Parts: sequence; C-alpha cells; structure tokens
Amino acid sequence: MLLASCGRDTIVPVDNFPADSTITQVELENYINRTHIALLNRKPTASEFSQSIQRLDINRYDRDIRDAYITSIQDMQRSRWAVWQFLSDRILDGTDTADVYWSAQRYQQRVNNSSTQTEQDYWQGLLDRTNNNIATLNGWYSNDSTFDALIGWMVRMPVYDEINMGTENFVVSIYQHFYHRYPTDHELEQASDMVDRQWGLLYGTNGNSKADFIGIFTTQGEFKQGIIINVFESYLNRLPTTVESDRFLNHLSDGWDYQKLQRYLLTDSEFVNG
Repeated sequence: MLLASCGRDTIVPVDNFPADSTITQVELENYINRTHIALLNRKPTASEFSQSIQRLDINRYDRDIRDAYITSIQDMQRSRWAVWQFLSDRILDGTDTADVYWSAQRYQQRVNNSSTQTEQDYWQGLLDRTNNNIATLNGWYSNDSTFDALIGWMVRMPVYDEINMGTENFVVSIYQHFYHRYPTDHELEQASDMVDRQWGLLYGTNGNSKADFIGIFTTQGEFKQGIIINVFESYLNRLPTTVESDRFLNHLSDGWDYQKLQRYLLTDSEFVNG
C-alpha cells in the first residue's frame, strides 16, 4: 500500500495494519450481543451494553482488550451456569439445574420409603449419582471442578440413561456426542463390557465399570479434539482445519482449559467480524 507524504511515496507493509481494521460500529455492537449470548445465554442489559461499548472502544482492534472483556464475562456466575446449560441442551434434552436438585430430593424420599433392601439400594444408587453430579456442578461454579469432570458426571446422570436406554445405546451416544463418530466394533464391545461390569480393555487400559469407561474415554486426545470441534461449530459455525485441531490439541495438552479455548476463539477476528 502506498501513502503520499511531502512528495514522497512511503511504503507501509500490510502486516503493520491491525488485523481487525474493518470492525464497524454495527459489527462491534453485534459482537457484544453475540458474546453475551455465547457466554451467558442471554443478551446484555442496557447497562452492560453501554459499559461494553465504552470498554471495547478504547481500542476495538486490540485483542488484549477483548480478552479482558471476555474474561470479565466468564468470571460472572451465570457464565458457569450457561456452560452447564449448553451441555444439557446438547446431551440431556435441556434438563435444568433445578431439575437435578429436585431429583435428589425425590430419590431421597424413595430411599426413606423403600420397603425392601433391594429397592432401597436401587434408589440409593440413583441418589449417589445425582449427589455426585451436584457436587461436581457446585465445584464447577466455584472453579474447583474441571470441564472434563463436569461432562464425566453429566453422562452418569439417570436422565442420560433414560435418554440413551441400554448399554449399546449408551456407549454409541457417548462416542457420537464427544468423539463425533460411531465407535469401532472393538470399542463398542470393550466399552459395553465395562458398562456391564465386566472387564474390558480400551486404549491400553482395563476397566470393569461405567465409571472406568468414562474415565478412560475422557482422558484420550480424541476427547479433547471433540471439545475443539464443539467450540468451533458453536462460535465460528465451521469445523476446525487439521492444522487448527492439532494446534489447539497441543494447547489443551499443555494446560489450556475450556475457558481459555473459549476466550481465544471469542476474541479472534473471525468471530468479531462474523
């Protein structure tokens, strides 16, 4: 690009221009609305919108400013709830957190009113699973539970079993939800054995319970790749390229958490101008 100055032509390298130098006012306002919906599952209030405009207009091309802006939204308690709710909409048919607490109360009543030990053991098992989910959910709210742990307990909730009844349906749904593919014959056989409390071998690790299967499943690189795919589809409306997938998989393996991945994509010019 050539700029005329005092009779001389000065060459300004394109790389010196801001990558986001075409952010219009409309795009900035849309960005604020879209980030609030993405992180809080709602549009900003009038006050939040005004404050966001002021904050981002300091330099709308500065990614560090956008990063601090996104972090401030992620720090809100509702942002933690929204992560759970988006997951629930995807894998639990929209079960609300209130439903989880209500289920725990109902299971406790069934335990207290059971007429046989077998009946009591059945309801106690459901209660224990629900209480563990509540503990993980509370840990997620207080930043003590990881995103992986949150998923691990959500798929062990009774409602997930009700949606995906039967061992094979359960295993297939886990693979489709998080690996974005159907399990191989070997994976289906070995995972099903584990879920049915028989010994199975997956990815070099033995297990004989549903908890073992989920624990093995969620520690694989393909699980992290599935998270990357979900975030790209949610925020950029496309699949990651092979290069992007490898890059962010390395980041997640090196210590990035789900929120850092969120923050990176939500501050990227592709999302800003989208």
